[in-house]
Amino acid sequence: MHLTAGHGIAVAAALVAAVAVPVLVVSSLAPERTASGHAPQPTATGPGPPGNPSTHPAASAEGAGPNPGAPVGAPPPRGGYFRAREAGQWVTLPSGSTCAARVHRSPWEPRPVNTRANRTLVDPAAVHRSFAARPRSGDGGYDPRWDSWLLPRVDGQFSGTTDEIFQWAACKWGLSDDLLRAAAVRASTWYQYAVYRNGHPVINWGAGGVVAAGTPGSGEYCAELAKYGYDYQVDFGLQACPGTFSIVGVMAWQAPSWGRLAGNQNGTFPFSRDSTAFAVEYFAAYLRGCYNGWVRWLKGSGDYEAGDIWGCVGAWYAGSWHTSAAEGYADWVHSELRAYTWLRPDWYAVEPPCSAWYGCLKTDH
Repeated sequence: MHLTAGHGIAVAAALVAAVAVPVLVVSSLAPERTASGHAPQPTATGPGPPGNPSTHPAASAEGAGPNPGAPVGAPPPRGGYFRAREAGQWVTLPSGSTCAARVHRSPWEPRPVNTRANRTLVDPAAVHRSFAARPRSGDGGYDPRWDSWLLPRVDGQFSGTTDEIFQWAACKWGLSDDLLRAAAVRASTWYQYAVYRNGHPVINWGAGGVVAAGTPGSGEYCAELAKYGYDYQVDFGLQACPGTFSIVGVMAWQAPSWGRLAGNQNGTFPFSRDSTAFAVEYFAAYLRGCYNGWVRWLKGSGDYEAGDIWGCVGAWYAGSWHTSAAEGYADWVHSELRAYTWLRPDWYAVEPPCSAWYGCLKTDH
């Protein structure tokens, strides 16, 4: 069963002290199936949600002081611009082009390092070929509309600032833009794909959940990723690669035990790494599908039903329905939402620390 093929996981633990080590393997990402037959989502070992917030990059802004490089332009207001539509209203969701016209434009950009990815438009035909080669719903794990309506609607065709992308995706998928902002704070501190100057990804700042060497299927997975411009095995060792990518922690890894998909990846790579709009839209699409009640395999881990957006936020991280891990993650996202963390001046200055091995953050990729 393709149980986890349609969603990702925000491996959000910062592990700030650990980013200077040469290789950080977060977990094997090869969990045993539950009694229901559903594979639980992997989670990062070590500190992270649900856990001590001081270990998360979002929390490292505390005490940072005013940032002289604060972004210019008007930030989004508290409360955002878009409201969630009910689960039954998915048929009337606006198009991507309609939502592009509804975005409130501003040069406000807390993460200029995202600029290239923010401007990258994926090839919709390539996206849809990738998804079509990896159908989700054939075994009943997802509603058939996941393949016939939801994934074909994902195209990533928007360019703008990081915040404008949140607005666009929220509008297109009938969600709150503030919810997307808060989830991205928790997942990556709004870094789409932070890398050191030598190209090594900064773990948990846009890539994470390293699939360890020896994990069944990891060799095929790493070989699949290497087709798209970068061989992560150079960084993490033979048959070891990040399992998630992007500002919202989209999972690319697909363990064979969860259901065989081509290359042991779920069709989101390299799009989720290269394009902020694709990554945020894919996350928003998952939330909409889950909110509609279409992730049927979640019934094996709890009383899953349509209309529970916070249950879906937790399931994105934990791969289970209102378990302690899912609740903990949803609570952390909710805390970022209540605090409007992305509007704090000291938060603008938060960036990955330099590494003794890899140098400092690359800002022009």
